[in-house]
Amino acid sequence: MSEFRDVSPELRARLALERCGFHHTHSLGQNFILDERLLGRLLDDCAVAPDDNVLEIGPGAGVMTRLIAMRAKAVLAVEIDRGLEPVLDEMLGDLDNARVLYRDFMKADVARVAGEAFGGEPYRVIANLPYYITADILLRLVNCERPPESICIMVQREAAERIMSEPGSKQWCALAANLRFYGAASVLEEVPADAFDPPPHVTSCFIRIDRQASPEVAPKDRALFLRVVNAAFAMRRKTLANNLKAAFGLDQGAAADVLERAGLDVRVRGEVLTLSELCRVADLLAESEG
Repeated sequence: MSEFRDVSPELRARLALERCGFHHTHSLGQNFILDERLLGRLLDDCAVAPDDNVLEIGPGAGVMTRLIAMRAKAVLAVEIDRGLEPVLDEMLGDLDNARVLYRDFMKADVARVAGEAFGGEPYRVIANLPYYITADILLRLVNCERPPESICIMVQREAAERIMSEPGSKQWCALAANLRFYGAASVLEEVPADAFDPPPHVTSCFIRIDRQASPEVAPKDRALFLRVVNAAFAMRRKTLANNLKAAFGLDQGAAADVLERAGLDVRVRGEVLTLSELCRVADLLAESEG
């Protein structure tokens, strides 16, 4: 460890990867960023502060993890690949405010992990994930019992376009609606493929989603509202009435009645509706279930 004490985080990572004989696992979608100047700029965009607790998902070789630890109060990195353990030990072993949890984040209790790591204090998320699990991870984060204050995450450019989409557009989807309910999203920086090792076959975007203190809508029953949101996009070629029938066990008359009372056309499709319109539907269903 002492031989790395005076080298930069980037060089430290390159030496550790080489010494440990690490090989990327394609099935885990491992595309690391080692350029500390780029990572430093991204952390500037994230506005990581000295009193922040940071949950990092997918630390990779640990360059960003080390840079976060140099700026934040504490960082917990969650990594699925035990093959990175010797690399991360060399990257982080001399730091008192950084530790790694080797676990599949998709199977973890987000609220429990964050609560145990940060003593119940607010936390933020920073992530460079395999793109095929981006949507699942984001939904787990924003809908957990103890959601983060913000999420800064690397995504495929097409995913960023979906996340930033508007109601009624072709890109508007359940993910975009869930994230809009959680907070406000913005693209911080477009990142070219050659910034990664190995380079992916796509252009990436680093985005930030800030949790809103006052959400755009205030449903009577949050869980039921999210069920309505997800039902609205379950079968895009179906009307909302048909999707509500499938999701809530309604008959045709009951589904039509809810939509009419919400001021909507009974033939409307869910993907054209705003959060406010979906909230009206959810509130009426909550009344009927109550």
